[in-house]
Amino acid sequence: MNKNNETVKKSNDRWSDLIAELFDRLTGKGASVNYTFENLIIDIPRAIGPDGRNIGSAQWTINGRIAITAEAHDTNITKQTPH
Repeated sequence: MNKNNETVKKSNDRWSDLIAELFDRLTGKGASVNYTFENLIIDIPRAIGPDGRNIGSAQWTINGRIAITAEAHDTNITKQTPH
């Protein structure tokens, strides 16, 4: 990996850590994270299935907004059946 690729990877790691921490703090508070993209191109690499068969690849282009929300659920609450 060359120096430029290392810098990009470190930058991406910091951004993903920051977003994850922010989202953890906002979960359960009715918050959402909104991303707006203009001509974002995502290359999905070629995939190989379990039998060695070529599954294919893809290229996605995103123009618009993606909203991500999360909810916190109390798993300690027991359901009561009506009598």
